[in-house]
Amino acid sequence: MNNQDTELLIGCYGEDGKACIHWLKIHAGSSSMHRLGKKDGISNPSFLAKHPTKERVYAVSEVEDGEVVCYRLDYKNHQLEERSRLRTHGGPCYAEASACGKYLFVSNYSNPSVVVYALKENGDFQEEVERIDVPSENAADSHIHTVRQIPGTSFIAMTDIGGSKIYIYQWNARQRSLLPVQAIPAPDNAGPRHIAFHPDQSIMYVVNEYQSSVFVYRYAEQFACIQLIQQINTVDVAKNYGAEIQYIGGKIITSNRGADSLTIFHVKEDGKLENETSIPTGGAWPRHFCSNQSIHHQLFVSNQKSNNITVIKQIGGKYSITNDTFSISSPACIIAI
Repeated sequence: MNNQDTELLIGCYGEDGKACIHWLKIHAGSSSMHRLGKKDGISNPSFLAKHPTKERVYAVSEVEDGEVVCYRLDYKNHQLEERSRLRTHGGPCYAEASACGKYLFVSNYSNPSVVVYALKENGDFQEEVERIDVPSENAADSHIHTVRQIPGTSFIAMTDIGGSKIYIYQWNARQRSLLPVQAIPAPDNAGPRHIAFHPDQSIMYVVNEYQSSVFVYRYAEQFACIQLIQQINTVDVAKNYGAEIQYIGGKIITSNRGADSLTIFHVKEDGKLENETSIPTGGAWPRHFCSNQSIHHQLFVSNQKSNNITVIKQIGGKYSITNDTFSISSPACIIAI
């Protein structure tokens, strides 16, 4: 592969009898796209996570009695080789491998909980080692949407989109257990969904699904204190549902389902946000996006309801949608590999 090109995996909603994971290549210059491979045998692989160092990728099967599947990335033949799969005890919607590469964290939207799996040296599953049911005043309303390791720490952040809370736990590797630290109510029943982190400061950014906004939190060492320092709107559209948020090249970027756009914020020196611009995504219901991590002038967007992948390029400091699109059924998650 030309090192200026990008290879992507896209997880889509669909039954296990059809190919729901697709391997694409996007040319850096022309932004043209073509399929290199595809994989069936899994229902609704709505979220994908790559191992930090090994040729492994993990896909959640978002069904009522869900699973998480480990695949080996065969770069030569552009194939996904299934290694094994494990139950998640609920309907999973998010996964993240720990920075050390020894564990995989999975959140369940239905039957709200978090499951931790130990990984072998090569990234394959070893076993399930921890499972916690997240406490809630009304379990019927709670849905754990995201579980993320806070960079440089042993702390884990989880969003309860239905209960409108953010839970902080600490991962004890020796005991292989998650220990509760605190629960942070989100204002106005905003529905915290996904999380991004500042690379150099102790700041966490949370995009809200039920309110078109981002919450900015500053946290102290060991999470002795966490403070909401900013609330900022993403779009001025009544029916809009925030989805993904990422820190990319000094910007915070969110996707807006309803407004069908990406909102780009400039990150100031103190970590707070300043609204810069919004860009149409060239499709409907942009559920997820990613970038080429070595070349920040391209963003790749999965538009779930219009069944397409689109490309946004940065030219002269400004982002704009290109004419390049790739048709794919119900894309839910897109990651660079």
